[in-house]
Amino acid sequence: MSQILRRSVSLAALMAALIPAATPRGAAAQSIDYGSLEQLFGEPVTTSATGKPQRVSEAPVAMEIITADEIRRTGAANIPDVLQRVVGADVARWGMASADIGIRGYNSPRNPRLLVLVNGRQVYADHHGFTPWHAIPVEMAEIRQIEVVKGPNTALFGFNAVGGVVNIVTFNPLSDSVNNVTVRTGTQGYKEVSGVGTIKLGDRGGIRVSAGGYNTDEYETPVRTAERAYRTGPRRRSFSADGLVQVTENIQIGAEVTKVHTEQSEMTFGYQLFPSNYDILSTKLSLAANTALGLIEAKVYRNQLDVNLALGIDYNNVVTVAQVQDLFKIGTDHSFRLSAEFRRNELDSTPVRNGKVSYDVYSGGAMWDWAINDKLSLVNAGRIDYLSLGREGTFAGPSPYTNEDYDRSLTEFSFNSGIVYRATDVDTLRLSAARGIQVPTMNELSVLTSNGTTGTYGNPRINPSIVMNYEIGYDRRIDQINGGLRTSVYYQTNSDLKSYTRRVNSLVSIYDNIGDSKAVGIEAQLKGRIGTDWNWKVGYAFERVNDDLTQQTNYNFEDSTPRHKVSAELGYTNGPFEANLYGMYVSEVEMLRTGSTTLVKVPDYLYLAGRVGYRITENVQAAVTGFNITQAESRLTSGPAEEQRLLFSLSASF
Repeated sequence: MSQILRRSVSLAALMAALIPAATPRGAAAQSIDYGSLEQLFGEPVTTSATGKPQRVSEAPVAMEIITADEIRRTGAANIPDVLQRVVGADVARWGMASADIGIRGYNSPRNPRLLVLVNGRQVYADHHGFTPWHAIPVEMAEIRQIEVVKGPNTALFGFNAVGGVVNIVTFNPLSDSVNNVTVRTGTQGYKEVSGVGTIKLGDRGGIRVSAGGYNTDEYETPVRTAERAYRTGPRRRSFSADGLVQVTENIQIGAEVTKVHTEQSEMTFGYQLFPSNYDILSTKLSLAANTALGLIEAKVYRNQLDVNLALGIDYNNVVTVAQVQDLFKIGTDHSFRLSAEFRRNELDSTPVRNGKVSYDVYSGGAMWDWAINDKLSLVNAGRIDYLSLGREGTFAGPSPYTNEDYDRSLTEFSFNSGIVYRATDVDTLRLSAARGIQVPTMNELSVLTSNGTTGTYGNPRINPSIVMNYEIGYDRRIDQINGGLRTSVYYQTNSDLKSYTRRVNSLVSIYDNIGDSKAVGIEAQLKGRIGTDWNWKVGYAFERVNDDLTQQTNYNFEDSTPRHKVSAELGYTNGPFEANLYGMYVSEVEMLRTGSTTLVKVPDYLYLAGRVGYRITENVQAAVTGFNITQAESRLTSGPAEEQRLLFSLSASF
């Protein structure tokens, strides 16, 4: 099929199914049937690049989609072990249930630069501005695909999508029927049980329910004496229910509730291990309506997070979000998306309940996708966010601020622009520029930790960090290897980075802006198939970071970002038997440790993981998976050495 015909089929099918024209009514309002569209186009479909459904090969940004089949073949029991295989990703594992992930460098404990979502609902925790990965209420068997957008995408997703975006997409209870029970056991005393079930409500409704939990021991590799008492054996309990109902041909409603409890040791932003207990309750309602004005989608959700740390420190953070968007076409060449959002973020002070810090954000955005001709398309997206900050109540300890200092507002503009040029049937060139906004976290803004005498305080005057990214990408389909090449070259500037560094006096330290940084990087991935049994991929990422910091800080991105990363993966399937081997080389770095400016050398290392699976019956599969399989323990970060891990799993689908 020619490039022109493929594009015509692609646009016709996607728009007819999901985006009505501006004048006549289109097809019925519906959630995306990812499976049907993937089969139709022979590749995954995404909405994470521009907000409208499109083939991943036509996206104007650098992104990667990890499918359910690829997730299963990794043998991973958690999302960080899956994302470790993404070219350009940095995964720092601090323990059995503690990890931080960065996209294109700048990774750190409690990394605030990567926005993480589940079906568009934020699971990024605003109190410290990071993602507690093991507290995401999703079981591995219910994930359809994981979409990884590299670089800023604030114009679509809002604040904090500056390093990248990870959108975890689960199976649709209307169009998919997923029923699975998985049991895992392994080293470190690991024991896990999870289940996913789908209930069909006739032809117009469906509910997907999942639950799971695990208990495990923590690493036994040496840590500082002061941290030994804080090590705790991780455990997790999770429940999720997601329902969709097609009320009429043109109206669909949805509801979701999730609850998760975890206990774990995690690395804080001061490079110290602390025990953390999470209790997170989330609820969401959604509506999709096909109207004469376009496909209108609305949703409202609420995340309630309670976190208890050592030393009596605890956080109560409530985030309420309401969103609405209208997706429509004018003619055959112009697609538009108009959006509005309201966000309310509240955090109690701690450890004494003396006050509450909050902010409201009002946002408006627009996207225009112009198919100029069969070879050239242009996408422009912009967004304006207005944030109003406030505080009420008294202060605990010698605060340098008053409530009046929190009467502050800020307005920020973000954009994403991209040109996609399909030079030939097999060659595609991408040019893009983006401006992302990383808003200060609630912890950085508010008065939080104090023993009544000394304390670390937030700073209501701290400025957002601004990330600018300029990128050139080149893709080539290579039929001779049944695959292709995807490459990117980018230049990025980071202004007003944030950290806690400045001492007001002998009793008070505050968060502050610490200076600027810039980075240049290259990413390349080549993948293909050999016959019907073998699949393979190789990747390379280079990044050079140059910090220009004005204050002494507990962050050092220039030395802690690996310069070179090389990865390779080989998979084999034959009848009931399958195997997968993954290897990664990472060049040496120097990372900070224990809240000081002392750098700890982390030598270059080779990391290997592998899985062997056997399908006992059509619906039952057994597998053994190993991580860091060549060594009993390896120094991969400045934290505890990572131990070798083995998992044995039995999975039944019905």
